[in-house]
Amino acid sequence: MHHSSVYDLLLLASVPGVGHQRLRSLIDKFGSASDVLNAPLVHLQATAGVDVVTAESIANRAKRSAGRVEDQLNRMAKYDVRLVSFWDEEYPERLRQIHDAPAFLFIRGSLRPDDERSVAIVGTRRCTAYGRLMAAKLAGELAALGVTIVSGLARGIDTAAHESAVEAGGRTIAVLGSGVDCIYPSENGRLAASIINAGAVLSDYPMGTGPDAVNFPNRNRLISGISLGVVVVEAPAKSGAMITTRFALEQNREVFAVPGQVGNSQAEGPNNLIKSGAKLVESAADIVEELALLARDVRPNAQKPVWQLGLQEQAVYDCLSTSPAHVEQISATARMPVTETLTHLLALELQGAARQISGKQFIRS
Repeated sequence: MHHSSVYDLLLLASVPGVGHQRLRSLIDKFGSASDVLNAPLVHLQATAGVDVVTAESIANRAKRSAGRVEDQLNRMAKYDVRLVSFWDEEYPERLRQIHDAPAFLFIRGSLRPDDERSVAIVGTRRCTAYGRLMAAKLAGELAALGVTIVSGLARGIDTAAHESAVEAGGRTIAVLGSGVDCIYPSENGRLAASIINAGAVLSDYPMGTGPDAVNFPNRNRLISGISLGVVVVEAPAKSGAMITTRFALEQNREVFAVPGQVGNSQAEGPNNLIKSGAKLVESAADIVEELALLARDVRPNAQKPVWQLGLQEQAVYDCLSTSPAHVEQISATARMPVTETLTHLLALELQGAARQISGKQFIRS
């Protein structure tokens, strides 16, 4: 693995003409950020996509940009921010696979291996009461099943999804279109603090970057990139949430949509998605069913599954065998209400411990 110091990474990234992709290809070629900064001019010029001007800028960089890098490091220290680079273990595995993956992320909070089971919930800032309710319901149900909720911390749908995940005691990740020290909108300061405790606030923008409109489409590719799938709750036909679904499809992610009221402009986005083949979603179960297939591929050590089962999940798991049993039957054996049993079954399915065959029949997987 490459080991670049944070200082060298920031220094290299501050060179005009070195974006995230070029930064990644330079480090892949030379080994680390400091090797790039110390590389002879001729070697830099021989690198694909690096023009003479950029090569010279890299070679002269250290003298010119030190002040700017110091400023970044000071801001990072003040806000307890870490830099997680593409080559670090903590970098989200799924994000690593997108073609324009950021070379590094600024992170407040933590990323965990189980965050690979994440679902994005996105939608409009100007949502209806129904939209807010559905975002909160889905986020809460998914979070309770151990799914990390990803969103963009915007007003409306995003806020409802993050809040509900936190309330359910789950994990949630906010991806910003600004520096992680510039929480936007400002009224979400307290929510951001609770997200940092229950997940992460992250961005690939430098510290101190304001929430400019141009930053948001770029931010949206990270929301879908980190997630297994994207759920659109309410969104006009032309909106940020719909940009996110475009990225999701390019990145080969699942797209889900919550149907809305015909004639309401907020419903145009999701209803169009459903028309063109997105999965219609009314509850977390609809999402889990679709993703359970994927969840089995998520665990790197599929041959020896290590399931963290709660007591009740274990009780439900004990009622399962290799021959299909109906949820009614399982709930009777486990002496637990059907709705509760179903929740535990879905949690087991998410972990790859159980499988739903058809019509609410379950077996051990």
